[in-house]
Amino acid sequence: MAHRVCVVGGGSFGSVVARVAANGVGAHPGTFKQTIPWWVRRPEMAEEINEKRVNSQYLGAAHLPEALQASTDLGEVSKGATVCIIALPGEFLANVLALLDQSLHQDCVIVSLIKSLKVNSDCSRVVPYSEVLAAGLSNRPVAALMGPNIYREMARDEFAEATIGCAHRELWPVLVELFETPLFHVDLLTDLVGVEMCGCLKNTVTITCGIAKGLGWGENVKAAIIRRGMLEIGQFLAEFMGSDKGVLLQACGVGDIVLSCNAGRGQALAAAFVEAGGRKSWSELEDEIMNGMRLPDWHNVQNVFKLLDAVPGATERYPLLAQTYRIAFEGAAPTSVLEPLRAAAPTI
Repeated sequence: MAHRVCVVGGGSFGSVVARVAANGVGAHPGTFKQTIPWWVRRPEMAEEINEKRVNSQYLGAAHLPEALQASTDLGEVSKGATVCIIALPGEFLANVLALLDQSLHQDCVIVSLIKSLKVNSDCSRVVPYSEVLAAGLSNRPVAALMGPNIYREMARDEFAEATIGCAHRELWPVLVELFETPLFHVDLLTDLVGVEMCGCLKNTVTITCGIAKGLGWGENVKAAIIRRGMLEIGQFLAEFMGSDKGVLLQACGVGDIVLSCNAGRGQALAAAFVEAGGRKSWSELEDEIMNGMRLPDWHNVQNVFKLLDAVPGATERYPLLAQTYRIAFEGAAPTSVLEPLRAAAPTI
């Protein structure tokens, strides 16, 4: 049986991954049906994709393959799909899960591009969105694709790579055929949560680098933040998620951290926050400079701190993550970002 692939979400990353998937589908006609239904929220975006083969808001003039067929009808898009790529901000997920659960094939594999994270009600543990997806979609298998992927460069057909976390090895061949192309390379790991959390936690360090950028500081400070951030993320993965720190050496780890801290949207937003001198909120700045995009970065800083603050001694063990929160949300001086860089560092 040929797999039916669908995409849910028409933002920047969802759009470039949809292009990758369309190329993978075209290269493997024996494995996949040759049309990819694609759910987008706005009718005018669906019309533009189908008639002009572009998504100009996010990808400019980059051509979208004919295989991609956009619609605002989520039920029709997802009906009977055996691979579903979900590219929505985490806070919007609750609006679609019930319908997806009814429409998707019972054995559908879910590929998450979500880089948001949340904590449970008593702030005692992080709840990965792969867990939210599995619970809301009748325990269908979930994979996560994370990596150093600047969407503008991918839209220009420049090479990129990513890591896919998927505990079900039997699904790996299908995922490789779907996503591995001459211009997009994927490595697969069984550590789903480790891959996913690298993508989420690096967003906290991008905010830290943006704070330094907003102060006008240069590459030495950025390098120190990246190094310290990687050490704290590795410690967090081991302590709170039970993951091997070695995942940090993958594209979803060091690759994504280095890229995002140099060219990511989160660091640009944090720089604007510092330059505004606290006179504008994160949501106001997001509306002003992010072209309609919603970033998980500053929300992730909040959620990580909720967990650290609830665990005795954790803010002392993770001084960079904690101080980033205090600067972003408690009015601490941006220059205080240097303090955790002088603290004793975790070990790999």
